[in-house]
Amino acid sequence: MDIILSHTVGLLIIAILIAIIVRRIHLPYTVGLVIAGIGITLSHIEAGVVLTHDIIFDVILPPLLFEAALNIHWSELRRDALPVLTLAILGVVISAIVVAGGIASVLGWPLPSALVFGVLIAATDPVAVIAMFKDTGIKGRLRLLVESESLLNDGVAAVLFALVLGWAQATGEAATPMQVALALVLTRAITESW
Repeated sequence: MDIILSHTVGLLIIAILIAIIVRRIHLPYTVGLVIAGIGITLSHIEAGVVLTHDIIFDVILPPLLFEAALNIHWSELRRDALPVLTLAILGVVISAIVVAGGIASVLGWPLPSALVFGVLIAATDPVAVIAMFKDTGIKGRLRLLVESESLLNDGVAAVLFALVLGWAQATGEAATPMQVALALVLTRAITESW
């Protein structure tokens, strides 16, 4: 665990140095991170960081979600709740169905596997767009819609993933709604016990 922590701290130091450098040369931070990532990949430097369940849920997601939640103006979000929820819920569902349908028909994947993969990648994460909005000082309704939809679609995708995974793991017969709900509760209990 100490090795993983030291490698993670090393990557954070690199990210901080990139932030300092790109600010001095007037380059967007996201572009600097992409260039640094390409450089690290091409130089075959072993970062030593393995993306595990714990790292994703305990280290990566909380700062992203809390930062987005702190910067949203809740009165404006209540005003635009209908379009935000429509984008977050229907957007994730439609995206998952389109991806799953494409994979099932073009690549010949079985439907349960295609649906799990479709739901897995359905949640868009416009981090670069939000960062550019902040860098350029864009405010208003467009920024609110993008930030709040990004915040909510992750939750929708997580719930949908647990439901589809429960359905896909059901034994040969189709899962009943009660079996899917039970699988969701068990998934949540197992996740919390880790």
